[in-house]
Amino acid sequence: MAESALYDLFWRNSELSAATLRGFGEEIEAYTGVGEAAPAALQYPGGDLPLHRPSDRQIKQMRRRASERRFAEAPLDARRLGAILAAFAVSDDGVRRPHGSAGATYPLEIYCLLNNCEGPAAGHVAYYNADNHSLAAVAELAPWAAIADAVNLDSAGTVPQLVVIFVLMPERVTAKYGERGGRFALIEVGHAAQNLALRLVQVRLVGCALGGMLDDRVKALLGLEGTSAQIALGYACGIAHSR
Repeated sequence: MAESALYDLFWRNSELSAATLRGFGEEIEAYTGVGEAAPAALQYPGGDLPLHRPSDRQIKQMRRRASERRFAEAPLDARRLGAILAAFAVSDDGVRRPHGSAGATYPLEIYCLLNNCEGPAAGHVAYYNADNHSLAAVAELAPWAAIADAVNLDSAGTVPQLVVIFVLMPERVTAKYGERGGRFALIEVGHAAQNLALRLVQVRLVGCALGGMLDDRVKALLGLEGTSAQIALGYACGIAHSR
């Protein structure tokens, strides 16, 4: 089995907990780049060579992707819940997945907090089975007020109908690729998160990525305490709040 001690160290050093969250917030506030424009593109002596700019449906969906942290009070219906999670589903032939994975190791697993959803496993923490596009209830879900600090989302007093949590089982990929497998695992999360963002656009829902969840609290919420699972990313999803 390949060694991945440095990747494991990186993960431990970047974890967030109730004890480290304040310092993390202070670092963000102290960042001098806040409010500045995005960095300009790199410039080369040969100049820029214009390319054709497409206007097809896919590119329009990509441009409509945006981050939204405020959600309506209405529940998310079961049909659109299924449409969102189809972002991760194995194809009907049981072979192809909508995102790549290094060496077909697939370290990524998907969990859901069904805060305000209709249909399967409503009101539960649920595991999403990509093989047959289904949900399995893991545990009853506590009220949002009891878990919002663990998710670490400022939603202006609103509640996301659904929170998708990207969980890594790192040994699946590091056993083959060692330290480099840690990079591959995070790349896979990025692919899957973009798929989810585009599905939200398709079904006229909104959402935002959650990079500051409290690792151990969320692991406990998912029933994964005492395992090697890593909480890679969350994504709050739901119906847009009317302004």
